[in-house]
Order: sequence, then C-alpha cells, then structure tokens
Amino acid sequence: MLYWIGLGLRYALSLSSFASVSPKTIPSVSVLIPARSWREVQPLLAQLQAQTYPTAWEICLAADRWSEEETRMLQMQSSARLRWIWIREVPARWSAKKYALWCAAALAQYDWCVCLDADVEVAEGFLIQWMEYAAKGVAILAPAWLKAGYPLAVYEANLVQVEALGRASWGAAYMATGRGWAVRKAWLQTGLFAWKEEISGDDDLTFQLLPDKKVVLSPIATYSSAPPTLHQALLRKWRHLQTAKHYPFLLSVSLALLPLLQLTSICAGLLSGNWLLPLLLPPLAKMSALLLVRAPHPERALYLDWLLLLLQPLYLVGAFWRKHLWLFGTLGAFSSTFAAWISRAITAEAYS
Repeated sequence: MLYWIGLGLRYALSLSSFASVSPKTIPSVSVLIPARSWREVQPLLAQLQAQTYPTAWEICLAADRWSEEETRMLQMQSSARLRWIWIREVPARWSAKKYALWCAAALAQYDWCVCLDADVEVAEGFLIQWMEYAAKGVAILAPAWLKAGYPLAVYEANLVQVEALGRASWGAAYMATGRGWAVRKAWLQTGLFAWKEEISGDDDLTFQLLPDKKVVLSPIATYSSAPPTLHQALLRKWRHLQTAKHYPFLLSVSLALLPLLQLTSICAGLLSGNWLLPLLLPPLAKMSALLLVRAPHPERALYLDWLLLLLQPLYLVGAFWRKHLWLFGTLGAFSSTFAAWISRAITAEAYS
C-alpha cells in the first residue's frame, strides 16, 4: 500500500518544483510519428499544426506502407513544417515500427526528437511545456494515459504509467511508452538499431540505455485509447512481453515482486480468516496513486484489481515463454523427430 501511495506522491511533489524558463533556452525539436494509415494520423496532425512554439520545429512523418491514395491525401495537407517519407517495404531483420521511427529520425533536422504514436491526442501548448526543461537532461518522460477502451486494459496501463513515473521521480527511470516521450536523436537511433528486430520496446529498451539522472519529467500528458476487447488487450500484452527478456534481472524481479506479495497476503488472509484488509487495501492504494497523479481511472476499480491480480502470474509465465521460446521450439522439434523415429521403429518391427 505504501509503495503505490509513495510513487504517486513522489511524482506529484516533483511536479510542484517546476518553474517557467526563458523561451530562449527552449531547443528546436523534431516531432516523429510512425503511422500505418492516413485516417489514423489525421487528427494528430491537425492538433500539431495548431501548436505554437518559440523556436524552429518540424513534423517528421513515416508513412508505413500506405496506399498511393493515402499518400496523395497527405500531399494535399503538406506544409513547410511537415516532412514525410513513404515506406513501401520493411527490410529484413527490422520490426515495422522501429524501422518507421528510424526513417522518421533520419528525416529529423534537430537534436531533440519527440516520439508520438499516430493515435494519440495532444493538448494545445503541450510541445513547449514538454521542451521547457530539455536543457536538464537527455530524455523527457511524460504521462501517456489511456482514457477509453477495455476497462481492465485502461486500469493496468495507467498503473504501469504510475509506476514508471514514480520510479523516474526517484531517479530510477526504466521505461517510456510510444504514446509520448522525447529523447536526443543520437540516443534514439542507438536504441532503435540495438533492438531493431524486436516487435516492441522502441521506448522502454531505449530508455534503459540512458543515464538515470538525465531523464526529465513533464506534467503534460498525452491521451489515447486502449484496445476495445479483452482479446485485443491480451494480444497487445503478449507483444509487450517480448521486451521482458531484455530487462535487467533485478528490475524484472522488483517489478514482479509486488503482485506476488499481494497474492501471497490474500492467500494468507483467507487461510487465517482475516481476508478483508488484504483484499481492499491494495486496490485502494492504487486508486489513491491514480488520483494523486490525475490519471484517468475506470469504475469498479476493486473488481478490476482483483481480476488483474489473477492475470499477472500468467504474465510471468508469458515472459518466461517469450524469453525461452527458442528452447520450446528446439524441444518441440526434437520431440517430433523422436516420435517419428519411434513410429518408424514400431512399424519396422511390425513388418519383421
């Protein structure tokens, strides 16, 4: 309980120390957007075009395997600030999103890159409020809340954000999300190339390469929607679990320890007859943390937390499976070969 309230309170207190800086210290910036379709990115482009910024800035859009009709529509909306590249094919040994970000970064003229998913919503003035503190670090971490979609996915993703923001405010940043973060171009390209074959992880794995004390927090959030169904939410989680095998061991243990302790306390409470507090206190602490950081939160948080607690052990199994998938494939191939050999031996014996 103290863990979650401490995270939320530490992040909230860290924001109270922010003070406005001179526009002269705000750097030029490139906004990078990998997008799979014109329809998906159109609202974000309109929101970005309405931004005001005191120094030079640009939008670098990677049109990932768009149709010719979509690129014509993009050309009609082009401006001096919008630069774009049409990706017709993703090279071998590259994941699609990382290659799109890599191409967008190659277009970028400026040292600072703001990375946004194509489906996010940004508020007017978000860009200047993000970049006010760029001189203090090499990366900027901001809240990236989900506010619609499947309730369990919204609840879990926003808790993950609270944990990431809270740890970062203690000087232990370990992840960002593609829904919104900023980093210097050289660090971004290093991370993208290092993990280019992984489907996920362009954000958190790159963040783990950075010096902890050089990550700056911003109070200005981006917003997007969670998957609309449980099936789609679990598919997204399965994709995210691919990055777990690259997390440092101690970090993985610390992230897994809390839900295991919560589950253990509930089991101990049920056995002892004192089950009410273990069931109620953790969800209440998490809701308090969400409120402290002003995160969107769905209704029925108690029910959602209990459901999430049942799913989280499966995430550990999934992460292990992801990490040792080659082993299961090897065992599967060996067992198939061995079974075929036994079958042939039995058949030969039968005919002898």
